[in-house]
Amino acid sequence: MTTLYPTDGSTSEQRRGMLMLWWDSIVSALSGAFYTDFLVMYMLALGASAASIGVRTSINSAASLAAPLIGAWLVERSGRRKRWVLLGGGGLSRVMLLAMAAVPFLLSGNAAVGTFVALAAIQAFGNTVSVPAANSLLADVVPVAIRGRYLGAQMMVTNVVRMACVPLAGWLVKQVGGVEGYQVAWFVAALTGFVATGFYAAIPEPASVEGREAEAGAGGLRESWRVFIADRRFVLFCATNFVWNFGVQLAGPFITVRMASDLGFGVDTIALLATVATVVNVVAYRAVGGLVDRKGAAEMTAISMLLVPLMPVLWILVRTPLHAGLVQSYGNLAWSGFRVAATPLLLMLTPAEQRSRYVAIFNTINGLATVLGPLPASWIYAQWGFDAVAAASGAGRMLGGVLFFWLLKSGGLEEPSAEKRVAPGMPA
Repeated sequence: MTTLYPTDGSTSEQRRGMLMLWWDSIVSALSGAFYTDFLVMYMLALGASAASIGVRTSINSAASLAAPLIGAWLVERSGRRKRWVLLGGGGLSRVMLLAMAAVPFLLSGNAAVGTFVALAAIQAFGNTVSVPAANSLLADVVPVAIRGRYLGAQMMVTNVVRMACVPLAGWLVKQVGGVEGYQVAWFVAALTGFVATGFYAAIPEPASVEGREAEAGAGGLRESWRVFIADRRFVLFCATNFVWNFGVQLAGPFITVRMASDLGFGVDTIALLATVATVVNVVAYRAVGGLVDRKGAAEMTAISMLLVPLMPVLWILVRTPLHAGLVQSYGNLAWSGFRVAATPLLLMLTPAEQRSRYVAIFNTINGLATVLGPLPASWIYAQWGFDAVAAASGAGRMLGGVLFFWLLKSGGLEEPSAEKRVAPGMPA
């Protein structure tokens, strides 16, 4: 059977798992196209202020801060991965989409905004609690030698889906009009999301080595922390990512505010810009996937982390939709190596028998950065406006990029040999 993704060296069970994971990601992208780019716009329609939008990001992050550790504990205690993904990201989070669609039926004003923020926080918790389980299962389903190409192809196709569906979602919101347009979009997102959950449920799940480790007595938060502290390489990796994500969060929540409030772009324009920029992703992800497998996830991450810091600075210069499209396209191109390499790099640095713990600690530290980042950002934005948060974000991202580059060049991120990394028959 011909596929758009590689299957080199995989078993029949892995091929079945990759197929179901593939369709889950495609339908999930369809679901996301109807709400992720419109979340801030929905909040503005409900009457939210710029400050409350920034605080919403911090509340979401705070709600999901302990979620990865809880998710890892569930995996280790049960020896199951798929169950927790289905109940968390595939279940609770999608129920919250329905609840968010219903908010205007019941509430208005500050009460509606506050309830929406609370539901979004629960949704974030459901998504994040599933991350350790999802990464652990992905490591078993997708062989190491083809992860870059598989994930690159997956991201390419999901971006094609987004490219096709985001304008449709924007058109739908505009045609229905007002708050009701966003309600319809959220309802569509929830229904298609549950279809994706069905595909994920069909992924074959092999026995978990983490469950066997827990039965042998290796467990507990204290033990997780002890193992983490003893792994100097992973500690430095997490610290570098903390700096990076803190910098990203300084400007991240305000990009849409910049377009909608400062520049006066409408929802259809914002949707069109997201589509145009996504075209770059379609090409970039496919090309970068092969580079990750050949050259290594760490090297591709380093290149991205030195290119991305320019993006928020360029947003200062944006005045027209054309400018915004060019900046978004550059940003997506710069981010592509980081995004494709992120999961292969994390899986490379985490031992199989403690993978959920490591992933949980990594995501908790990143979650702390996403909690803290928007707090000074909201104050800076209120005092000096978007230009100040964009400049601060660029500086924070560059510091994270330089630290990662130092860690790579100092030998702190050694990767497997080319023979182990490259799939059979693939040139190094």
